[in-house]
Amino acid sequence: MVDYPISKELDLPQYVVSKKHSDMLDKAVNYLNSLDYSAVKTKNNKKEQWQAISIRGYSDDVLNILKPGVLKSDVESQPLRWTHLYEQPELLPIKEILSHIPAEFERVRVMRLRAGTSISKHTDKVDKEIKDGNIVRIHIPLKTNHNVHFYLWEGKDMFHFNLETGKYYYTDVSKPHAVHNKADFDRLHLVVDCYNNDKIKNLLKQSEE
Repeated sequence: MVDYPISKELDLPQYVVSKKHSDMLDKAVNYLNSLDYSAVKTKNNKKEQWQAISIRGYSDDVLNILKPGVLKSDVESQPLRWTHLYEQPELLPIKEILSHIPAEFERVRVMRLRAGTSISKHTDKVDKEIKDGNIVRIHIPLKTNHNVHFYLWEGKDMFHFNLETGKYYYTDVSKPHAVHNKADFDRLHLVVDCYNNDKIKNLLKQSEE
């Protein structure tokens, strides 16, 4: 696997830079919270507090968030495609956020963690393309604050992060990590799996320096 930092803010333009952008993002968040979500398939999600919908995936169905061959998924191996949410007018901020990432996308999901709940310590090693560094996972918080706590472990060392709305973060999800949402609202992240390339590698090197 390529040796990347465990977590880095990428040098890409933060979305929330004006009142107009903030208002548009608020409308997108309200729209996203009005939708039905699928529970993320993992033993760490017994109460179904961790949920997702598909912006881009292996099905037209926004509730089909799985990937062929991962987590014993029965999803058929079909071409990747955008779901109807990509063209939803209320979700223009998501399209704008994605336009700044210089890569081809695999899955793109919105992931929701319910208020006052947690995702316990786990790894995402089940996806071999992430483990091998062929796919890089980027998180862009859409709704969060300082009461949402993200933890990553490297060996015995634990690192704590408060991610900021509209910024782009690479996280090495093959390392153990956990999230505690102590806020009184549902945390929403845009989670972008993109195919690694020289531009992404340079972003990671820049942020490392």
